[in-house]
Amino acid sequence: AAHPGRQHRQVSRPLVLVLEILFLAVFWTWGFSAALFLRNTVLPRMPITQTPELLHLRSETVEFQATDGIRLEGWKIPGEPSRPWVLLCHGVGANRADLLDIAGGLHEAGFSLLLFDFRAHGGSRGLATSFGWRERRDLEGALSFLGRQPDVPAAPHGVYGISMGAAVALMVAAGDERIGAVAADSPYPDLEESIGRHMSLLYPWLPREPFRWFVLATYRLRFGVWPRQVSPEAGAARLTPRPLLLIHGALDPRMPVEGARRIAGRGGTSTELWVIDHAGHLEGFALDPSAYRTRLISFFQAALL
Repeated sequence: AAHPGRQHRQVSRPLVLVLEILFLAVFWTWGFSAALFLRNTVLPRMPITQTPELLHLRSETVEFQATDGIRLEGWKIPGEPSRPWVLLCHGVGANRADLLDIAGGLHEAGFSLLLFDFRAHGGSRGLATSFGWRERRDLEGALSFLGRQPDVPAAPHGVYGISMGAAVALMVAAGDERIGAVAADSPYPDLEESIGRHMSLLYPWLPREPFRWFVLATYRLRFGVWPRQVSPEAGAARLTPRPLLLIHGALDPRMPVEGARRIAGRGGTSTELWVIDHAGHLEGFALDPSAYRTRLISFFQAALL
């Protein structure tokens, strides 16, 4: 008769082999997914090639800290002393100079402006972007900086943001009464949905599952929160009754317009949704700069003056 211990070893070896193969498959799939994702959180810094002075805007370069201590850099552009201030928030991979054309129109209308770089962008410190979660601390720091300036009237202020900056504006405004009105161009409704869509656009050759699961888990390990908790849509519900202008391209492949409609539905009666025909992601201004500026100025004048 076979020895019982020998039989046990003979049976267990195939099981151990299967477990080893399964472990290695999961390990390498997760490692590959994590590498792809983390690679996109460390972006090359776009140089600041334009300054306010090129648009005949008098500015001061300022430095301040995010509420978690990261040093940030921006431009303070004063307008009419009695007018409210508007903070401008750029998108991922860009910097504050990207919003100078918008700033010029707002300044002509008399608004004072603060443009700043999010962490890991432009002249600000930091190594990685979290696509909105940690960047909330940057906008909070900008609001606190304005509150310490003797030439800045008391809040509320306006915030204009594009893409990631729009998402940040909605999330911060949800719990910060210093923000009296938000204009948000092309925000995502929640980060989990946005990550899944961008994975499909960037890596269409990858099967959606299980790579999406591993990317979401990697985000949780890297930034301390699940992407579904990074939710501008939920923030919009807490913004009311303060005014919200949502701007979105009808043909946006990165942030489909259905997401903007969901955000608008949570925002209540104080929310306006402006869907721009024939526009892709952040193309509304380029299609008709005059109409875009006019709509934005009218919104902040009605909301803040």
